[in-house]
Amino acid sequence: MSVSVEELKQFKESFTADLNELKDQVKLKDNEITKLRAEIANLETLVQIEALKAELANLKVLAAKERKRK
Repeated sequence: MSVSVEELKQFKESFTADLNELKDQVKLKDNEITKLRAEIANLETLVQIEALKAELANLKVLAAKERKRK
């Protein structure tokens, strides 16, 4: 199954927005942010999209846990 250019663009925008929001909530190291931004920029397949979705979901869980602690 392939992904259209427009779908890739939408995923990239969505993931970038999620990452920007998470950056403020979770104390991510600069190299982690850089790595995730590179992954977002290079998205080409559904497998990559699903892997990045999972990684961002895990970060959101960490952010929620940190908010509960405060």
